[in-house]
Amino acid sequence: MVLNTNANLDPILHYKLDPGEWGSSAPSSAALSIGRVSQHEADNIGRFKKEALQKGCYVVQSSVSLNISKQGEYLAATSGKSQAIIYCPNKNKLKNTNNDDNNSGFSPLSIYDNQINQLKEQEKYTQDPKQKEKIDQQIQALKLQKQMLKAILQYVQDNTSKNSLDLTA
Repeated sequence: MVLNTNANLDPILHYKLDPGEWGSSAPSSAALSIGRVSQHEADNIGRFKKEALQKGCYVVQSSVSLNISKQGEYLAATSGKSQAIIYCPNKNKLKNTNNDDNNSGFSPLSIYDNQINQLKEQEKYTQDPKQKEKIDQQIQALKLQKQMLKAILQYVQDNTSKNSLDLTA
């Protein structure tokens, strides 16, 4: 009698889609799971780009992350997450909800300024040199991201008169 221990070495993983999410929730073996989940998340990014372009907007940053764990004899993707930052040049002003007379509008760059200011404030009250160094590294990374976003927004502004933009990465 031969026992099939292959099922324990390469288990079948079952996935759930988020409510309203497109795609297949078909099971996958652990050996094929990383490719399957990463493709699903890449498809999500593609869908975000398509929907943004249909609305006259642009995906200026996207990211995919996978949760990996050991399943049987394989490292397997147990879930994934895709995110996109979308910039809409014609809709970049938000209504002011705090009843001020300030109608300056919303800038996607202000998100970075707020995060940098919060980290600088946190750094003032931190005594641990290692923690201060970590905060400083986070500030430098945010400054770099802000510069990249600024360059992308300038590119989009300079090229909005063109009939088509290739935003594929």
